[in-house]
Parts: sequence; C-alpha cells; structure tokens
Amino acid sequence: QRGSVRSVGSFMSRFLRTLTALSHFGSELQPEDEKDDGGFSTFKPGSKDVPMEDGELFFSGDKIPGVSGLKNHGNTCFMNAILQCLSNTDLFAEYLVLEKGPLAKGEVTEQLSGLVRALWTFEYTPQHSRDFKSVVSKNATQFKGNAQQDAQEFLLWLLDRVHEDLNNPANPTCSVEGPSPPLSAGSFVQELFQAQYKSSLTCPHCQKQSNTFDPFLCISLPIPLPHTRIGVAVPLNSTVYRLREAVSRETKIPLDQFVLTEMYYDGFHRSFCDDEHDLNIIQESDSIFAFETPETFKLENIRHKRGKSHVPRTPSFMQGTLTPLTASPNKNMAPEKMILLVCNRACSGHQGKRFGLPFVLYLERTVTWDTLQKEILEKMRHLLRPGVYVQVGPFSLRVVGVVGITYLLPQDERPLCHPTVDRAYKSCGHGGPPHVKIVVEWDKETKDYLFGHTEEEYIPDAESVYLHREQHHQPQACSLAQCFQLYTKEEQLAPDDAWRCPHCKQLQQGRIKLSLWTLPDVLILHLKRFRQEGDRRVKMQNMIRFPLIGMDMAPHVVKRSQSSWSLPSHWSPWRRPYGLGRNPDDYLYDLYAVCNHHGSMHGGHYTAYCKNSVDGQWYCFDDSEVSPVADDEVCQQTAYILFYQRRTAIPSWSANSSVAGSTSSSLCDHWINRLPGSRPASLASGASSRRTSLASLAESVEFPAERNEDDGQPHSKTDTTALR
Repeated sequence: QRGSVRSVGSFMSRFLRTLTALSHFGSELQPEDEKDDGGFSTFKPGSKDVPMEDGELFFSGDKIPGVSGLKNHGNTCFMNAILQCLSNTDLFAEYLVLEKGPLAKGEVTEQLSGLVRALWTFEYTPQHSRDFKSVVSKNATQFKGNAQQDAQEFLLWLLDRVHEDLNNPANPTCSVEGPSPPLSAGSFVQELFQAQYKSSLTCPHCQKQSNTFDPFLCISLPIPLPHTRIGVAVPLNSTVYRLREAVSRETKIPLDQFVLTEMYYDGFHRSFCDDEHDLNIIQESDSIFAFETPETFKLENIRHKRGKSHVPRTPSFMQGTLTPLTASPNKNMAPEKMILLVCNRACSGHQGKRFGLPFVLYLERTVTWDTLQKEILEKMRHLLRPGVYVQVGPFSLRVVGVVGITYLLPQDERPLCHPTVDRAYKSCGHGGPPHVKIVVEWDKETKDYLFGHTEEEYIPDAESVYLHREQHHQPQACSLAQCFQLYTKEEQLAPDDAWRCPHCKQLQQGRIKLSLWTLPDVLILHLKRFRQEGDRRVKMQNMIRFPLIGMDMAPHVVKRSQSSWSLPSHWSPWRRPYGLGRNPDDYLYDLYAVCNHHGSMHGGHYTAYCKNSVDGQWYCFDDSEVSPVADDEVCQQTAYILFYQRRTAIPSWSANSSVAGSTSSSLCDHWINRLPGSRPASLASGASSRRTSLASLAESVEFPAERNEDDGQPHSKTDTTALR
C-alpha cells in the first residue's frame, strides 16, 4: 500500500518552500527499481495524487526512516508486530544499529541488528526477515514452522536472548534500603527494560511483614471482570426462586453465591427472597442488581491474577483460597466472616445520591474500624482524583435492613460485632447467602473534593439482553488504572499454602501483596486477554482505556524516603544519571507502540501501532502494509501489549520528546545521522519547528541506494495467527 498524506507535506511546507532543492534519503534511485518493492511497502508522505499549492514543496518521492513494512513468511505476523514495536523503541534501535558499548553478539542479536538497520535505512528486503525467522527457529524450536504463536511469549524470549548475547556482568552496588539495584551494568536490555517489584507477605497474627524483590521485563495486568447487565425471560406468574434459577443459568453462578437486591439513585432498597411467590412485586422500571458473593462453605481457588512473565519464580502463595466458615451456614449462628454489600452515597442535608458502582466485601467480623475503613477506601481508590491520597475515611456507615436509621461509630472497637449488624444479618430472607447491606455516606463537599465529578458508571449489556430485548450490545470497558488496582490487590494464602511466620513460629494464612519497587525507562504492559474457563481458553474482548501521554505511575510505586534511593556505581554512556523519585516527571510515561491482536483464540492476526521518532506520526504496521493512524484511533479494543517510555528518558533528538521540549537542533541529532557514511547536518539549526528539523534531517543524511531483492513471490497478507 502506497499512502498519500497531505498533512506531513503541509507540516514541512513553510520551511521547504524557501528551498530550491532538497537532498533525498538514499543515493540516486532508479525509477523502475523503485516500483518493485518486493511485496512490502515503505510509506511516502507525498505522491502525485496530492495537489500542491503554488510555491509549496512536499517531501515528494522521499521516504520517512523507520516506516517500512515486513513481509509475512507464513503466520509470522506475531513476529512482525513485535519487531516493529522494538524497532521504534528509540534507545534500543540506536544501541543495536550503532553498536554502542561492548558487544558480544550472538547470531539472533546480529540478525536483529541488521534487520532494524535495514528498516531505518530503506535497505529492507524480504530476505532480511526470512533470515531472522530462520535464526529464531534454529534457536527456539517453539517458533519453528507456521504454527500460531503468542506475541508476548516471543517478545520475552527475544529480549532474554538479546540479554544473553549482550551480557556483560559487573559488580552491583547495594542500595541503602531494600534490594540490590536491578539496573546494573549487566546488559543494555536490563538497563532499558528491567525493574523490580516487591512482594510483601504479612502475618495476620503479629502483623510482621516479609519482603522479597524480583525483577521483571513485562507486567502482565489482569483485566477486571466488569459488571454486566443480563436479560432473562421467566413467566409472569413465576417465583423469585425461578428468576434466580434463570440468572444462575445465564451467569453460571451457583444459586447460593449471589443475592438479588433492588437499588435506586439513593442506595439500597430491598432484597428478594425465594419464598416470595409473585413476580408482580418487581415492576418494569425496577433496577435489580445481582451481587456475586464469595463461596463461604467450601474451599475454592481464587482466580490467578498475575502472569508468569513478571514472576520468574511463581511461589505457591500466588494462588489461594477463601477462608471457609467454621460455623454452620445457619444465619442464626454468629459467623467468623461476613459478606457486606456496599454502596456510596453523597449527601447534602437530608438528600442524597448514589455514586460509583456497588461492591462486595468479605471480612472477618473482628475487624477494627480502621481496617474496615481501609477496605472500603481500597475499593474506591480508582475513583480518587489524581494526586489525592486518603488515609482516613471521612464518611459515615449506615446499616440497611433494620428498623430506624442506625450508624456504625468509630468508637465501636469491633463494628461488625455491633448488635445492629447482628439484627440485619438475621433478617435476611432465603435467597442467596446471608449478608449485611452498608451505605457509605459522604458529605457532598468532601465527595466532590476527593472524587471530583463522578459520571454514572456505564454497565454494558450482555448478549442475553440483545436476544430478549433486541438492544444493541456495547463492548465492556475499563481503565488501565483499574487493571493496576487488580494487579496490586492484596490476597490471602490458601490453607494448603500456609506459611510459617518467622516471628510467631506458627503456620499462618498470610496476606500477599505485589507492588512496584522501581520502574524501567521502557515499561512494557501485557493485557491478559486470554483466560481459562473450565476446560477451554477464551479471549476477553474488553475495551481497555489507556493514556497516550502522561501516564502517572507514582500511585503504583512503593512510597519510601529519599534516603532509600541510591544510584548504581556505574552509569552507561547511553543513559543520564538520575534517581527515580527525585523528579515528579520520572513517573510520567508516554506511549510509543501498541501490539494489537485481532480475532479470537481460534484464529486471529497481529498488527502494530508505532509512533515514528522522525516525524512524530503514528503508523499502523500490518505486515507489509503501512498507513498513518490518527492519535485518537490508537486506543482500540484490540490492544494486547503496550509500550511506554519514561518521559525524562526520551532522547532529545526524538520527535516524540516534543512534550518534554525538544528543539529543531536536537532533532537534527537523530541517531540515523551518526550512521557510518552519513554526512553532518548542513542546514541551520536555529529554527524552532519540527518542520525545519525534519527537513534538516533529510538534508543531512545519505544512505546507499535502495536494494530491490525479493523472493520472487508477491506477498498477500495472512490473518490466521493467534495464540496457540
């Protein structure tokens, strides 16, 4: 595909119209040779079908470095997408092509270096990617042949292989507090992509904490299972029990693990009991919520939330079970743990309005007021305004389902043991597990300060709603922040995984929590779209909303004193010495590449969106085809792997550093100017626009003539690659 983009030409026209000639990238190209692209395309920002105004000169016939397709050699779209993302990782591409630092290249890294160089110097031919695939197949038999593959597995294998090829051990220096620095001078892969997470195991008896630290190259984020509206059909003369049966069949949730309750704008109203025989009690306009509750009377493994890619030593505590009740399920007996249905309400005088989605808590009855506050605030963390941190909950807790208006008080040492809670618990009718409904009441001014304007949570419809009411099915959506919240959520060890506390000397079901200790310059986020359901694997098609610029990672990093930060004793020449935590911008990340997966488990296709460091434009790389992409089209439901770069680590010569204040002169220092055989920049560097810097780049560098080797076969895109 040969695209024509007027915007790039207009972007440069102000400067270029003053020039009488422009030196092209590459030496003299033969027009006939240029037509034979070997089955792949290199995007050109201007062509003859774009009208030109008088005196306006475009990049006519000139190509943009790094914007070149890759031939599909038979289900290699997973490989092509990852290669494009790595090729557009500024510092990684610069290091590979310019061979900075001491290299002891293996054949995989050698082929990768040559391929990336070819993509940036217009020398790519299908033979480059064929040779690379051959070397990969030789060194990793799992990628041999034309079977469907997972792009994330290939990415981790490739980075690990390059790390081994470039490994140059050095003696690390221990930090003042915590683990040894992960970013030692071992290899450039470690320097650029690797950081550490902290795993904390807390004893529930003595509250002592045991911490371990492990490295990661990629964070696998779980996707929250969203609230979903479902549609069921039951006879009007049926019972609540039959309605609950229909919901159970539709959701695959056992009858004893969900509660039907009515909610309005101001909070909870009533719960529905199985012994209510007439469905006429439910009106057409009623808003009914089904709360899925934990399994309370038999062990069940909780969902495994974290990927093995970032946990190199997957310990047994990464899986757990919910603690069973030792008491009888008879609700008249006091349980050890209690199910709470919770909703939030902003109050102004005697009026109030519910905000946010309701949620479920499963807590020990002996929890303190402070612990109860903490659990509620943790569930609401994703709603807080940026930069707001709440230690104490400035709210009131009202118990629903008892006569009169009754509040739990901070003076109550064990609030869930209050007689009011007992009465509410015992008043539950038959229809799901016994529970207590709590309304968290906030003063409206406090709510607005902490949470800002909270729009009504959108609840998408399941397919059953479409079938029964012929309504349009909307994709389920959540934010990247919600994925991080689920990733760092505290879990309890299973009884079988009980851990011997070194302080108590007893087996304890400790609480395990993951958090980020340090952050890398390049942060790779893997969205766990594929999960196990029974004996089959399915793909989660949820829309994940992620920021293109200014993603703030500060809320997800362990907070500690400045004295605990220290710098490694050795700093490589390609990195400037700064300490994470000393500059707020060190926590800000900008997106530069996305690996997309289209389709399902049974068949699909990988593409990549990458932001070019020469012109700052987003491009879609679909095997051999390349086309520009608007910024507002980058965030798609198909996103699978996200590549972010720390804003303070973006090179000054990159067009992507414009947010951080790049200049035209710095853009003229792009690493392709430093390739062997290139000429120094000859244009004036005083201009301040990116148009000038791009023209300077085009004027200053000269590459060998474009080669036109091909394998003799035209390329047609395949679209059947997905996970095995």
